[in-house]
Amino acid sequence: MTPERYAQCLEILRWTNETLAEALGCDESLTEAYALGLAEIPPKVGAWLEVLALAHQAAESGKPTGLKGKRFTEGDL
Repeated sequence: MTPERYAQCLEILRWTNETLAEALGCDESLTEAYALGLAEIPPKVGAWLEVLALAHQAAESGKPTGLKGKRFTEGDL
């Protein structure tokens, strides 16, 4: 996986390097190094991100749209 594709996957997932580090249980410095191309992205990490990104993209088509702009008020109870 290239750093560019890595960044695309994180964007699709709406994740930051910090979020990915938390998910992987590693330090954020490692995920930042992946993003900058300073460390090679392990194949298993790349494959996992690809699968998550593809699933997220597929799920986007079924995302509910009727809630956009809605707020909760006490009168809703």
